[in-house]
Amino acid sequence: MSSTITQIACDLNEEVDNKYALVLEVSDLAKRLLEDARHKGDEEMFGGSGGNTSLEKVIYQALIMKASEIDIGDGLIG
Repeated sequence: MSSTITQIACDLNEEVDNKYALVLEVSDLAKRLLEDARHKGDEEMFGGSGGNTSLEKVIYQALIMKASEIDIGDGLIG
């Protein structure tokens, strides 16, 4: 999964002018997703067995959400 995360991050990085703003937006999304997972339960949001949300999954989901807002050329994410 980490190679997928890296590829999505690279694609996003190439498409934005303000990389600092991109990092802030993705980190804010990840923070909100993690807080929501804690409130709703991990099983509902990330398909896990509960009690342990992988930070990698949260970051991946935040990147996917941000990538869906930005056209990265061929229309495919990742």
